[in-house]
Amino acid sequence: MTRPSLQLRITGLVMMVVLLALLIAGLSFSKIIQQAVEREIGHSAMETARFLAQMTLVKEALKTEDPSQILYPLMEQYKQKTNAKFIVVLNNRGIRYNHHLQGEIGKPFTGGDEGPALQGNEYVSKATGMSGTSIRAFTPIFDSETNQQLGVMVVGMFERNIFEIVVSYTSSIILWLVVAFAVGIMASALLARSIKKILHGLEPDQIARLFVEREAMLECLGEGVIAIDRHSRITLVNESARNMLSIDKNPVGKKIDEVLEGSTLTRVIDSNEPESDLEIHLNQVAILSNRSPIRVNGKTVGAIAVFRDLTEIRKLAEELTGVKSYADGLRAKTHEFMNKLQTLSGLIELEEYDEAKRYIYQTTSKQQKMLQFLNRKIRDAKTAGLLLGKIQQAEEQKIRIAMDPGSYMGELPPSISSDTLVLILGNLLQNAMDALNQEGEDGEIIVSLVDSMEDILIVVEDNGPGIPKEKLPFIFQKGYSSKGSNRGYGLYLVKNQVEQVAKGEIHVSTDVGEGTSFFVRLPKDCNSKSTG
Repeated sequence: MTRPSLQLRITGLVMMVVLLALLIAGLSFSKIIQQAVEREIGHSAMETARFLAQMTLVKEALKTEDPSQILYPLMEQYKQKTNAKFIVVLNNRGIRYNHHLQGEIGKPFTGGDEGPALQGNEYVSKATGMSGTSIRAFTPIFDSETNQQLGVMVVGMFERNIFEIVVSYTSSIILWLVVAFAVGIMASALLARSIKKILHGLEPDQIARLFVEREAMLECLGEGVIAIDRHSRITLVNESARNMLSIDKNPVGKKIDEVLEGSTLTRVIDSNEPESDLEIHLNQVAILSNRSPIRVNGKTVGAIAVFRDLTEIRKLAEELTGVKSYADGLRAKTHEFMNKLQTLSGLIELEEYDEAKRYIYQTTSKQQKMLQFLNRKIRDAKTAGLLLGKIQQAEEQKIRIAMDPGSYMGELPPSISSDTLVLILGNLLQNAMDALNQEGEDGEIIVSLVDSMEDILIVVEDNGPGIPKEKLPFIFQKGYSSKGSNRGYGLYLVKNQVEQVAKGEIHVSTDVGEGTSFFVRLPKDCNSKSTG
């Protein structure tokens, strides 16, 4: 069976909504009118009851032996003069003195709501009596001289009479409800036609298929994809982007600055120009991004970014920080200590115990001092491990790395990660070692770490050849190196990590023939935003 078109379904749905709204409005209006009529009738009945209760003839009749003889014709007369459907006078025990049915005279009042009136209170009530549900006003009748209660005056109108009044009021609005429904039909047809045009004539099943295909395509991509609208709110993000940038919850609908602090994707909307091959940092992740504005009918309505993790740079950073070199150095140290252990074993076999003691002391003294210094002064395990590995690596290259005796670094604050610190310090040390190796002579590197209240200071000084002034402006540029091809990434990464990730500063001081010093300041309280 062929399903009706989207336009027909929208028209039918809107017509049903309009009809339902008009029905609710009509019923609500009728209810409001009914309540207003009941309040007005209750007020009118109360005024009539008060008037009759103040009549001298009524009070005098209540003092006679047979009040019914006077009250019955009198109340029937006033019932004809007013809109009241019944007027009943009760004694202080709730017994009727009059009733439109003479057989009910002398019997108790029905409805169960007369109690407070017998106690001297006046009020309006709605209850069901022998003739049906009615609105009735109760007011006590007091003796003018003694102020004693003589009885109760009850004036009321039956609910069926109220309904007739309500119908007379509401019948006039039925025509307007019909007119409103006709207008709703025309509006629904226009709305359906407009929606159909916006959807380019596509039916819901076609739109659903396109949506599923788009979602499947996005999730298959290895690249991250994020799109925003012209109000900077995220409209699309795929699984790769969430995993790559550690986005825990679905960010769709949030402003991009709330999810990715420091993102500059919005500037693509402002400039209306695409941006290619941008290396930026978001959520502590280095990415390579291509970004482009989204245009609809020639108007920019948002922007989209496609990006991927810079895994190649991460691998290069691993090489530059000397991770593999540390392993090679440690393996070399293992062989060295095996040889020393064999020497020690031979001395013990020869019972040269004093010589064995001296040999142990000479072998372990220097290493123990360095280990004790690092354990006592450097609280971050990764940094301490980096320094130990670099010191051992430098010894094999006949380079001495010395720690400033005043160096100290406590637990790292949340704004500075161990990986960032290791990357910065490892590259600076490797750069210094490479400079000293070019000299072909023994060299020395001095490392100072200062942990202050506000920041962490890193100073790496070497006694190498220094950097010529004409080359100094280029040392932090990506790919620039005086050491051959496939180099020139170490200082570039250091500057990037210091300024973009840690929001710090890096400075260099150098003189040809006098060595080079790098000064790095990493703030502990990082409130500024990334420029990525």
